Amino acid sequence: MALVDYALVSLDDAKEVLSITGDAEDDKIINLINRATDIIETYCNGRRFASTTHTNEIYDGTGDYYLPLEHYPVTTLTSVERRTGDFDTPAWEALESAFYDLDDDGERGPGMVYHSGGFMEGARNYRITYTAGYTTIPNDLQQACFKLIAFLYTQTKATGMKSETLGEYSYTKADNESTLKELGLDEVLDAYRTPVVANIR
Repeated sequence: MALVDYALVSLDDAKEVLSITGDAEDDKIINLINRATDIIETYCNGRRFASTTHTNEIYDGTGDYYLPLEHYPVTTLTSVERRTGDFDTPAWEALESAFYDLDDDGERGPGMVYHSGGFMEGARNYRITYTAGYTTIPNDLQQACFKLIAFLYTQTKATGMKSETLGEYSYTKADNESTLKELGLDEVLDAYRTPVVANIR
């Protein structure tokens, strides 16, 4: 069992919060960290919080000068390309970097691309490579993850669930949102919930 590279908290920190010593339950705790991270990211509309490079993400042109990116804050904007071919045989033309830049909208931090020529309206006609996320996960986000992990851990104890079967156990999306709200985590996570943007994965 391996911790995902975008996990919101470390194994050692999670074990400290759960007052667990020894490594007998490491696989279970790792599984819980991975699940809690995915639940939180799903609630935040797929936003990846750990610093990650997103390669060739496809976007719909907005017909505006600004294009909001799915993940933020953006630390490096590597390339912006426009599709010139059709969907079956796409060709991509790099935009000149002198004509585009990162923009901070005052709420998301650097998370939008400004292009002086505008983004031509269309479907799946731009692709962007960039790095976004936090090198250090914010404390309130980590605390929310710890609280969710503790809840999930208690649930596994109550049901007698073993680590080898935990991966097959899942909540529906609606149940996830209900759980987060019951735990009061929506008050923290709503501040991180990204607007849905025209990104086609």
